[in-house]
Amino acid sequence: MKMLPPSFRNVNAAILSILISIVAVGCSSSPEPLLEIAPAPGDLTSVEGLEESSLFDVSVNGRDTFVYRGFQKDFNKYDFGKKGGHYVNFAFANTAVTIDVKTSRPFESYSVKPTQAKVELVSDTELRVTLDDPSKFLVTAEFEDGGENWLVIAADGPEVDAPKKGDEGVLYLEAGIHDFGRSWDPFIDGIDTVYMELGAVVEATLKVVGKEGLTIKGRGLFAQGFRPHAKVEDPLQTEWLGDCMGAYFRECKDLTFEGFAVINCPSYQLEVADCDNVSIQNIKALGFGWNNNDGLHLYSRNVTVENSFIAGNDDRICVTGLFDSEDRVIKTVADQKPRIKGCDVGNLTIRDNVFWGQRNGGDIMLTWNGSHTCENVLIENCKSIGFTNKGFLSAMHGGSVVIKNVMIRDIEIYHHRLTSVLVRDAKTWGDGGGAIDGLTLENISIHAEPKDVSLKLTGWSDESPIKNVTLRNITANGQKITSFDQTSIETNEFLKDVVWE
Repeated sequence: MKMLPPSFRNVNAAILSILISIVAVGCSSSPEPLLEIAPAPGDLTSVEGLEESSLFDVSVNGRDTFVYRGFQKDFNKYDFGKKGGHYVNFAFANTAVTIDVKTSRPFESYSVKPTQAKVELVSDTELRVTLDDPSKFLVTAEFEDGGENWLVIAADGPEVDAPKKGDEGVLYLEAGIHDFGRSWDPFIDGIDTVYMELGAVVEATLKVVGKEGLTIKGRGLFAQGFRPHAKVEDPLQTEWLGDCMGAYFRECKDLTFEGFAVINCPSYQLEVADCDNVSIQNIKALGFGWNNNDGLHLYSRNVTVENSFIAGNDDRICVTGLFDSEDRVIKTVADQKPRIKGCDVGNLTIRDNVFWGQRNGGDIMLTWNGSHTCENVLIENCKSIGFTNKGFLSAMHGGSVVIKNVMIRDIEIYHHRLTSVLVRDAKTWGDGGGAIDGLTLENISIHAEPKDVSLKLTGWSDESPIKNVTLRNITANGQKITSFDQTSIETNEFLKDVVWE
């Protein structure tokens, strides 16, 4: 058999490869567009503080989707908490979507944050937002007779690895109303996964201690308006007690939280205390108004929080602090402090999140009086859309922990309050003597004039300073800041070793 020269063999191979590619492309088809709309969950009249919105109507590519309104009725010094907020969730892929938001009465003004690529004012009762990719954002409509009203839109991508009904170890909650009550622990009798369908409304607060390999996922909603704030029920109870939180996981390992929403939480929305290996993905923490309704407490090791929308009328994320050890019965006020403990905290990654603060607290609260150790905290590619009484980065540090190696980068802030970080003396169950050592802020974009950027960056003493601080590429309305003198940030002599770049 006569062999072709190598050059001809190479050419023939190349031609064959091209023909195969052409055939493959010709035979392949584009991925099917996906649009999953939230169904009505059923009769909500029995669900405390939750109803269908009568103010906002939302359709996606012409299809109506269910809009929730969550609100509180009792023990609320903030009137806007009674007004509540609105929430809608859907999923899409392989297609653009047009979201039409209509209001039942004309609005005077509106905003959409974080900024979306295409927003159109159709009329004084309708906005249109076009998305090519998944996004989570806040629509604020202001009315002459009702002030601001809020709608959180979670336009998700499709679910991945959703379990099926009947899978071993899965508690599968279909669309509809489910009532499990206070301090529910679903992880019994071989259950290691709770799955909530889109359209599932679960009335429950959770409390889980000393377990491992647990998952809560899905696109359902935890409704917690049935649970009063702790002080309503018993003056000896406070918001930090494990039985008084939205979800409390202590001394657990290998936890996954993914996809679901929490609304009307009476206190801290999710606390993981002294846990290891925690993944929090695509959570919607919707704290519409309770005082003390912090978003996430991450008092653990090896924790990741990604792609989430975290709202609250107090701190959105607390990095390290004290928690309820439940090691004694509280009979008097004097019994409270001995129950409050700390733990080692480290290797936290917080990225690709949206933070919405309403009146109170910081988006990243490094600590309220933590103890033990805390190091290696990375916060990146996040957006802060709410103006509060504290800064995006905050600390009220009256504890003993020395917080080390905090990197904050690629942050967009839609207001002027950058930092409210202070180390102070012992306070509120803290032992004092703590410090912050190693803090970097890099690529921070602030929507304000440099002179308006505030608040504080102050140490307490030579023994309790804030030190080894680097501020790199900090801009306000596009102007680079290279000195505290350009801003309104208060500093003192116990802020040491600062470098501007």
